[in-house]
Order: sequence, then structure tokens, then C-alpha cells
Amino acid sequence: MHYLRSTGADAVSAGSEKRNSRLEAAWKTLDPTVMTVDELLMFHERVGQMLCTKLQSLSSKVRMDQEKLQAHLSKLRSGLITVNEPELEAPTKPARRPYPTVYPKYRSLRNPSLTWAGRGKQPRWLLAEMKDGKTLSDFLIDKPTNKRRKGR
Repeated sequence: MHYLRSTGADAVSAGSEKRNSRLEAAWKTLDPTVMTVDELLMFHERVGQMLCTKLQSLSSKVRMDQEKLQAHLSKLRSGLITVNEPELEAPTKPARRPYPTVYPKYRSLRNPSLTWAGRGKQPRWLLAEMKDGKTLSDFLIDKPTNKRRKGR
């Protein structure tokens, strides 16, 4: 009694539990033309249960959407809102994860207000000053010592 299309697994079982597990494992590869009547009935019951579950979830979603639309329509009719200001909530983007503050690592020797954190493309002021023969380490900003940080 072979009912699997692709695997051709042996369908002889010692009980209904083993048959259920086989049906679970081979759900996508079932061949109903070679299944027994009992197996077809079990298959039919499982499909019916799945359909009921999906239909219930869809109907509850439709009910919720209908209630939202009815509430919006009643507000439109009462004049609380106008057509130009819809109250239906728009999908929101998930919040970005917090990134740590990036402090500058390099400072211009000519204009100390120009700084660079060392990320991304090198700024024009740095490239211009490096053409004069300076190296990147010449622009490094002195980091505060741990003693100063602990005092804060």
C-alpha cells in the first residue's frame, strides 16, 4: 500500500499513531489515488479542520476591519473629521535600533572646528591638508584619560 509519490515509503503501520505521523511527514507528497478509504477519510477530516481554522481567522479579521470602517464612517457623518484628514492608522515602520554616539577622531590643523569621526569617505579638508605631506595620525584628537572619565 504505497501512497507517497516521491519517496515510495512503505505504508504498512502498526497503528493509527504511526499512520498520522507518516501523513504529517509526507503531507506535500500524498498521492490520493493509491490511498485507502480510511486514509482518505482522515485526510478529508484534516483538510476540513484546517479550512475551518483559516476561515474563522479570516472572518474575525474581516469583522475587525468592518468595525474600524464603520467607526470611521460614523465620524465622517457626524462631522468630527473630514475626508482630507483620514483617521485610519497608517502602517508604522519599526523603530530603529539605538546607535551609540560617534565622537570625532580627527581634527583639522588649520580650522579646529572641522572634525571627522573616521567613518565613511574622507572629507575634503582632510584630503587637502594631507596633500601638504601630513599623515592621518597627525590629525588624531587626544582621547581623554580614564581618570577624567571616572570623575564625571
